[in-house]
Amino acid sequence: MSEMANESTGRAQQAGQTAKQEASATAGQAREGASQVVGTATDQVRAVTGEARAQAGAMAGDLRTRVSEEAESQTRRGAQVMRQWADDLSGLADSADTDSPARSLVTQAADRGHRAADYLDARGVGGLVDDLQDFARRRPGAFLGGAVLAGFAVGRLAKAGSKADGSGQDRSAQSRTAGSQSLTGDAAPPGLPGHGEV
Repeated sequence: MSEMANESTGRAQQAGQTAKQEASATAGQAREGASQVVGTATDQVRAVTGEARAQAGAMAGDLRTRVSEEAESQTRRGAQVMRQWADDLSGLADSADTDSPARSLVTQAADRGHRAADYLDARGVGGLVDDLQDFARRRPGAFLGGAVLAGFAVGRLAKAGSKADGSGQDRSAQSRTAGSQSLTGDAAPPGLPGHGEV
């Protein structure tokens, strides 16, 4: 009977060792699987991040190109408008009296307009920006003063434009109000004050 007990104990120990080995093998496989999943997820995150960066870089490059093209287009249009104004001024100067002092001023303005239009055509936005940066480096005080004056002038023009729009609306509202008051006064019965009496 003791022999049987020894035998059962030996089998139980073997079963226990086998279970331990299988458990450690399963735990090892689980760790290996988990590390593979983490590695795959990390690779996927890196791939997605890299793709997002590439797309963002492509979009930023595309946006820069579009902005640059639009700025060049606006510069060309500005040069055309300036050239047209200069041509108009030249026409005015040609039709003015030869000894008029205004003629020389108009001629100078037309010449400067033509030179500015030629400059914009030749240099474009890039040249204009480079020249502004160079001027700002050489003479920062003059650049800042010019920027302040330009801002003041733009503000005044905007304010004058908004007043012109507002005054046009105010005048039409006043004329409507005055018209309705005169109608009301004329439509009043003869016995009431305000009907033709002062």
